[in-house]
Amino acid sequence: MHHPDLLPHTKKDQFRQFRRYRSWFHIPHPSTDARKEIADWIGTEKQRLNEKMAKECDTIVAGLYEYLAIYEPLFPKKTEFIPFPIVCDDDTPTIEFHKDGEPIKIFIGINKSRSAYKGTDIMLKAAKEVKSKYPDKLKLTVVESVPFDEYRKLMMSCDAIVDQLYSYTPSMNPLEAMSHGLICIGGGEPENYVVLNETELRPIVNVEPTFKSVYSQIENMVLHPENISTMQHQSIEYIRKHHDYIKVAKQYEKLYMK
Repeated sequence: MHHPDLLPHTKKDQFRQFRRYRSWFHIPHPSTDARKEIADWIGTEKQRLNEKMAKECDTIVAGLYEYLAIYEPLFPKKTEFIPFPIVCDDDTPTIEFHKDGEPIKIFIGINKSRSAYKGTDIMLKAAKEVKSKYPDKLKLTVVESVPFDEYRKLMMSCDAIVDQLYSYTPSMNPLEAMSHGLICIGGGEPENYVVLNETELRPIVNVEPTFKSVYSQIENMVLHPENISTMQHQSIEYIRKHHDYIKVAKQYEKLYMK
């Protein structure tokens, strides 16, 4: 599956294509998390094993746009895109959708060891700044190191969830949250919708990898709460349309039958 419209054609395009990641590898001051990640992969057995598997396998399945953009230029004949699967059916519980007059509730899960790597530190700081300006219109639920059941209960009490700052697409955790009706605040770049052939639904609050962008987008949510309920319903529709685990399984079955 070739996606020529999604791939960089020049060095300038390539820089634009991966602008969200530039803070990981910004020289000469990469973040501590970025340095650890680079050291853990580059020139190691992990890198060599990854390259060996990519060269010797019959097919590479990319579950996110980011993986497709990396592997397809190198292996155009055997790279396929199949979205990540999410269990979502009529029994999937949904959140209580946002009501007019209520504060917007945003969930922020903290992984202390990867906070800077994921950009959570910047997003939390921006959210707190908005909260200080609109104390009665925004509620933050910040969670760190709690049992899963409690984590899930707190998440389900919110309207939106903060995801990774540097990604182009939602990762697994917010995809699962979206299946319940939460709005993802994170990567929702045009490339994400193009690879899914999605032309109508826009449930993700896309942020650029800067404090200013995150602050602006969260403030916009606070100032326009009338949009929240619509986006929450779109989140559920988006997951059922593109990530339903049965649909995804059928895509894998079709791939295996080639």
